[in-house]
Amino acid sequence: MTTSGEAERALQLAIDSGPADQAPQAAFNLGVLCEDRDDFAGAERAYQLAIDSGHADQAPKAAVNLGVLREGRGDFAGAERALQVAIDSGHVDLAPMAAVNLGVLRDDQAGAERAYQVAIDSGHADQAPRAAVNLGVLREDQGDSVGAERAYQLAIDSGHADMAPMAAVNLAVLREGRDDFGGAELAYQLAIDSGHADLAPKAAVNLGVLREGTGDLDGAEQAYLVVIDSGHADQAPQAAVNLGVLCHGREDFAGAEWAFQLVIDSGHADLAPKAAFNLGLLREDQGDVAGAERAYQLAIDSGHPLAASGARELMTQLRGGDSRGTTGAACGRTV
Repeated sequence: MTTSGEAERALQLAIDSGPADQAPQAAFNLGVLCEDRDDFAGAERAYQLAIDSGHADQAPKAAVNLGVLREGRGDFAGAERALQVAIDSGHVDLAPMAAVNLGVLRDDQAGAERAYQVAIDSGHADQAPRAAVNLGVLREDQGDSVGAERAYQLAIDSGHADMAPMAAVNLAVLREGRDDFGGAELAYQLAIDSGHADLAPKAAVNLGVLREGTGDLDGAEQAYLVVIDSGHADQAPQAAVNLGVLCHGREDFAGAEWAFQLVIDSGHADLAPKAAFNLGLLREDQGDVAGAERAYQLAIDSGHPLAASGARELMTQLRGGDSRGTTGAACGRTV
């Protein structure tokens, strides 16, 4: 088995006396090796050798790695210089990647926007949509909602498997904050239709909450059922909690019990105890004291900081015979 020391000596030999076309790759590999063993000074020297070689691929690759290394060590000015080398190389893949990294690094809006725009203008299949999402977030943080919407739309139009639905969710939240509920619905639906494993269920939960807020309870129920059917580890239990609360409010007690039980059966660390608490409230409302006690006990046994303490208090009231009219608000609703 080759030791790291032996590997380093072999790479150094390739740098010092190997073929000229192999020395830059050896320098890059030496930089990675040094970085892996926390020899950051050695990694910087090796990456700089690769950069100084001017090799079409290894130089910009080393510049990106050097930029990330320096950023991680708090040398932001040095990181910016290294990333700019990669950008200036015009490398079809590495220049846009460096531009996105530089946009994240820059703490001034104008500089960050310029960097993201470089990546967007490159038309790179991955980095351009990523830069567009980041630019949208940056503009939104600065209060430029119109500019943010334009940036998110660029990412959506790219059709990127991850960035397009992410941009659609961000755009929907932006529109919702401006009370453009119709526009928000359209954007959430784009994310749902993408079929993204995580973002589609998240969008459907948010759509359900939006529809509840606008009084479209049937539409909200449909959205929550879409998420439940997805089986997503986090979003499906959340949708089921929301659906249970919705059904309880509509006095659809059977539907609420079914939804809360789904969450309990999921075993979700946060939401199952909350669903048990809510199920206890539901059963109390129907006069099922024994059933309420069983549900509250599940919440108590979970040790959940909110649901367990709330269930313990209501269980005490219930057993004391003075629980009528004292039940707390249903817990578990989040967006």
